[in-house]
Amino acid sequence: RHRRKSLIKNRIPFVIEDGQMYLPFLGLDLEKTTEYGKEEVNRFTTPAQIAYIYFLYHKEEVINTTDFAKKLGFNTMTASRALNDLYYANLITYEIGGKTGRSKEYRRIADPDYFIRGREYLKTPVKRIIYTKTRPLSAMTAGMEALAELSMINPPDHPIVAIDRNNLDKEHIEIVKNKDIIKDTKLVEVELWDYNPRLFSDKDHVDKLSLYASLKEETDERVEQALEEILRGEPWYTD
Repeated sequence: RHRRKSLIKNRIPFVIEDGQMYLPFLGLDLEKTTEYGKEEVNRFTTPAQIAYIYFLYHKEEVINTTDFAKKLGFNTMTASRALNDLYYANLITYEIGGKTGRSKEYRRIADPDYFIRGREYLKTPVKRIIYTKTRPLSAMTAGMEALAELSMINPPDHPIVAIDRNNLDKEHIEIVKNKDIIKDTKLVEVELWDYNPRLFSDKDHVDKLSLYASLKEETDERVEQALEEILRGEPWYTD
């Protein structure tokens, strides 16, 4: 609508595929249109989940689509869709500003509502599980092993790690597919994630919110209690 207004102001003719046109030497036909159709969000897409986690850990962040895309390694369209998903889930708001006075500047809603509302849309980042004899170089401790490191729950009897599934070919690891060997040998359990687990953690283990997302469907009460234990100290968490 800003571009349309500018074209009309400068008497520049145009025709838009939805039927609108401005041909001052012939006539005028304009209709009000929406910039973006509102979509119901039931479960985060991977980019939307990355955006949600980013804002969770950057409480005071105010950012536009272009800068957001650069920070997360998205293209502009993917960043825009992710931000729109959060907006329509009532998790972020925006104001029009920036140097041009037309840029949407996004910020998240306050704690603890941001976590409470957003956790309903979380999906597990684990796309697939494989087993290897050696730990991948880029791996981070994940799953029940990470939960055991952060809480009082008993650790598993084998290592559990996570890597970005897109980096699997770069690891040059041998995947064990023999189910008998997997059952009888304490191999490394590797979770292949939808996104890089190093995005939000500078420690040896995955970040707490991603860990929560990967284990929140567990029905074991001990796991539920351990998850509550590790999240309780976070400013964005509430029982």
